[in-house]
Amino acid sequence: MDSPTLIGENIPCMNPDIADAMNRQIGMEFNAAFLYLSFSGLMNEYGMRGTGRWLRAHFHEECAHALKILDHLELRRTTAVLPTISSPSFNWETPADLFRIALDHERVVTSSIHSLLSLCRRENDFAGEQLMMDFVREQLHEEATFASIFHALECAAHDPAALLQIDSQLADQL
Repeated sequence: MDSPTLIGENIPCMNPDIADAMNRQIGMEFNAAFLYLSFSGLMNEYGMRGTGRWLRAHFHEECAHALKILDHLELRRTTAVLPTISSPSFNWETPADLFRIALDHERVVTSSIHSLLSLCRRENDFAGEQLMMDFVREQLHEEATFASIFHALECAAHDPAALLQIDSQLADQL
């Protein structure tokens, strides 16, 4: 009698270069999460609690991105290597400064995802390619959202009423 086949037993392990790149991407997603969690506290202290809650929601979203990649690695019987996350370091004076930093960070994340997608394509890793295409679509939205908020905050920089309106609008998005 044949022994039973375990679920996932025949799934080949992934290319080590792709696995390494995905592990680095997990680190980028968790770094983004910590950045937004830090920004959330700063916005709460600044008196923009709606923006703080919006950024906290983005913290959770970035954690979910990291876990999605981790799940992909585990599904493919590849070890996920969790990175050390350092406390974010940045200088800011206005809420617009924080969203400029966030936008710049999102652009770095987008570039990393594009590189990982290219690697998956070169190595014919179709499952990895599909996962990265999900992230490509997500990043398009992320960059547009952060750019929009940054530009609104930049325009409202010296108008407390306008800042409070933006804060209210971000709270309403939750």
